Amino acid sequence: MAQEKTFITISTGDHEDLFFKEQEQEKIRKLREKAAQESNQKYREEHKNHCFRCGTPSLAEISYGTVKIDVCINDQCGAVHLDPGELEAILKDRDSIEKVRKAVFSIFK
Repeated sequence: MAQEKTFITISTGDHEDLFFKEQEQEKIRKLREKAAQESNQKYREEHKNHCFRCGTPSLAEISYGTVKIDVCINDQCGAVHLDPGELEAILKDRDSIEKVRKAVFSIFK
């Protein structure tokens, strides 16, 4: 039986190209995430004291004990903004609800 010669060609270019493409895609993904985070942070800083309802930079902070409530002092709005957990803190002390309400509306007098 005659021996047959078998030739194998190894192509490394495709694997290298794939490796570098994956690295580039990962860098692009990270850059996009960083840009989105910076954009969100910049937006939050620019609109820190803006009312969520009317959009004006007119939020005032009222403190009662450990709870701080944000109130829009715009004449046309008057929205009350509560951060997570503030409503529960207010509702724990039923007597404080009336005091908080008076404190909020004392701004408009």
